[in-house]
Amino acid sequence: MPHKPVLLQETLRLLALRSGDIVVDGTLGNAGHAMEIIKTIGLTGRLIGLDQDASSISRCQERLKPYPQATLHQENFINLDKILDSLNIRFVNAVLLDVGFSAEQIDDPERGFSFNHPGPLDMRMNVQQSMKARDLVNDLSEEDLAEIFYRFGDERRARKFAYAICQSRRQKPIETTEDLVGVLEGALPRSLKFEKGRRPKHARHHPVTRVFQALRIAVNDELGCLEKALPKIWERIGQKGRLGVITFHSSEDRIAKYFFRDLSQKRQAFLVTKKPVVPSRSEMLENRRARSAKLRVAEKTG
Repeated sequence: MPHKPVLLQETLRLLALRSGDIVVDGTLGNAGHAMEIIKTIGLTGRLIGLDQDASSISRCQERLKPYPQATLHQENFINLDKILDSLNIRFVNAVLLDVGFSAEQIDDPERGFSFNHPGPLDMRMNVQQSMKARDLVNDLSEEDLAEIFYRFGDERRARKFAYAICQSRRQKPIETTEDLVGVLEGALPRSLKFEKGRRPKHARHHPVTRVFQALRIAVNDELGCLEKALPKIWERIGQKGRLGVITFHSSEDRIAKYFFRDLSQKRQAFLVTKKPVVPSRSEMLENRRARSAKLRVAEKTG
């Protein structure tokens, strides 16, 4: 399934982009948002695109080749300040962070993000980093695994799944997505077990989905990066500039919500979105991955 940018029209409208703006797309993905941003800012504008995934940068370089106003960098958005310094840019007009993952990542068996595809238990956004999901699964204590599953996945069977993993890895390491799914399904009550070849079509129907989500968040330190990056990014947004954050998990949205709220209370920001913008029903039907998306936007005032 090709990747579709989430909340595209709402994002463009709320960022209030103009011709000639300097805009940062901190999570390029497949350049869905970036393509439309470029059309809005025109030839006199500039798009700076970041993504820590080398394969994403490669795809986007091809897609954005016709647009000389776009410069791409393989980098986590937490290091936006360093990129801007290298380009001799002090302030930008807008920054967009879409902190989900792309269809290309989830559908690539070698990346290990999905239980639907047999492959190595990897889950790294940046394949240059050393820690993989298999390292967490095989090395962390039962208590630490349960904490990850509960904190990052809201998984109510966190302790049961962590116990099953620790028991299984005593016999042999858990190396693949299939290995992990087998262990987790073995810990489920009989009423939730699936016959071979009869797993649900959609991820949200599978009771181990939250464990895979939690491991991905932990491997990539997604919440930590977002929390540390937002203040650094805000410093590089010019007066009347806007920051938009699209999240897909309650903890991510909470980080963005509290960050914007604190800025508003200090009169440093105007909340363009008093409440998060969510996809329309038609978008959710057309793009199932959009169902948990939330967009928050703030404008710099002081």
